[in-house]
Amino acid sequence: MSENRELPSLRDIKKLPKLHQLIMDYFIKYISVGEVVAIIELREQIKALRDPDLVPEFDDVVIEIHISRALADLVEKGFLERAEGVYNLASQLREELKQRKEYKVNQQRSLF
Repeated sequence: MSENRELPSLRDIKKLPKLHQLIMDYFIKYISVGEVVAIIELREQIKALRDPDLVPEFDDVVIEIHISRALADLVEKGFLERAEGVYNLASQLREELKQRKEYKVNQQRSLF
């Protein structure tokens, strides 16, 4: 992500393409997910919805390619962060959720 670009907010999610919005809804719910698990769960969610506005075909490989591209785009735009084998909701979005009190941190262990 470019250093000059302003970091996105939760409000900016509404401006994203439909597949990106679905992925962001997933990460708002789960915050941090392993790369393989995220792709599999998102693929199954897309197959269940069968919405042609999300992906052009419902073949597993095609869906996974579109998810992978969208994940990379969301990382580049600052909505997600990627570490080795894991995607996380970007820190500024986690903070925004905390401020809205829509995100609860387990008191017994730190999530980040």
